[in-house]
Amino acid sequence: MKILIINCILSTAEHGIIKRKESISDCMISNFARGFIELGHQVTLLASAEFMPTGKDEQLPFDVIFFPSQLPRVFKPSLLPWPRGMRQWLKQHAGGYDLVITSEAFQIPSLIASRVCPSRLIIWQEMDRHQRLLFKLPSRLWHNTVVRLLMRDVTVVPRSEPAREFISRYSRRVSDVTVDHGTDARVLHPGEEHDKAFIVVSQLVKRKNVDSIIAKFARLVTREEYKDYRLDIIGDGDQAGELERQVSTLGIENNVTFHGFLSHARLADRLRRALALLVDTSSDLNMVTIAEAITSGTPVVTNTKPSTARFIRENGLGIVRDGWDENDLIQVISSYDRMHDACVAAGKELTNVACARKMIHVLD
Repeated sequence: MKILIINCILSTAEHGIIKRKESISDCMISNFARGFIELGHQVTLLASAEFMPTGKDEQLPFDVIFFPSQLPRVFKPSLLPWPRGMRQWLKQHAGGYDLVITSEAFQIPSLIASRVCPSRLIIWQEMDRHQRLLFKLPSRLWHNTVVRLLMRDVTVVPRSEPAREFISRYSRRVSDVTVDHGTDARVLHPGEEHDKAFIVVSQLVKRKNVDSIIAKFARLVTREEYKDYRLDIIGDGDQAGELERQVSTLGIENNVTFHGFLSHARLADRLRRALALLVDTSSDLNMVTIAEAITSGTPVVTNTKPSTARFIRENGLGIVRDGWDENDLIQVISSYDRMHDACVAAGKELTNVACARKMIHVLD
């Protein structure tokens, strides 16, 4: 099959500022595309030019076409891009693809595709609530008019159960199948041993609340029986210096290591050897690091913000609780074997190949 993926926003912008990746391979959508390629399909990706990577001459197993944004001051490329020339391109080329996948109902490219090629289109829905922009008014208006009227004949595949519940209020063709981004099973897989270590894989920015995680971990290691446990923090961001000072102030420099950004190959071993991935985000929905941890056999301790929180709770893949604390970390330590086994079983359905296969099955 020939598959077209329309994903204009390749990474999350902080405060509206797009930080371009060095490589397309560093973007979540790349791993999703590779799942189809592993199954023998051809893939083309359409994206916004504002996210074009800084690296040159990258060899990818799929084609990438970039479109500049129209009226970027109004239709911000980091939030609601309007790709110039995409409608014309789709009119000329969409007929040559067996499946077209576009991200989010509340996106202009999804509207364009729904008018040009609705019969072979799947809208892949992540949002499980209205965007907060302008008191949610644009999102509410779009869903109640554009989605109900102009996208009514298009199949929608949610990425989580909360996303299904949300979009089902506006679309009459929502699939029973949920499809996540998928993880790279060639790199991420369970291990047989674990260390006395927890892990954070995150941008070091305010909304991730890494300072809260550090404070909770500090209370754990002040107890004599847990004083030799470690916390590995993977990632970078504008709060890095502040977080390092917090660790110093708490006197836990010997227990906490800041590794900065790591490639998946270098991250994978630390992730599979960790006791748990720790999450305390204030706003993130679909966090690919959660799926990566589960695929690695690593339990997750999180609040209820991520859309996968229900999946974690229902399948015994860790602990889900708003305001979780050091006592929950102790529970993970004592229940690790049971949670690890549950993650290994669930992780088989979270690989990029498994997710690609489910998406194709929806079309069939």
